[in-house]
Amino acid sequence: MEDKDYLKLIGENISSIRKSKNLSTNEFASRCEMEKSNLIPIEKGRINVTINTLIKIANALNVPLDDLLKF
Repeated sequence: MEDKDYLKLIGENISSIRKSKNLSTNEFASRCEMEKSNLIPIEKGRINVTINTLIKIANALNVPLDDLLKF
């Protein structure tokens, strides 16, 4: 797999978990203490995120970090 494929899968995992918890993008952004405009490209797999950002996202979703990294 190429790097972009991993980013897309991580984004899909984040989006899927967020939706399963019935979180709007606004509420999710608030929980992450991030701007919605920064989270949307992450969910779409368009940008490479740091491990610190992934930890923030996992904490906001109340899931272990490895749930975001399942391929």
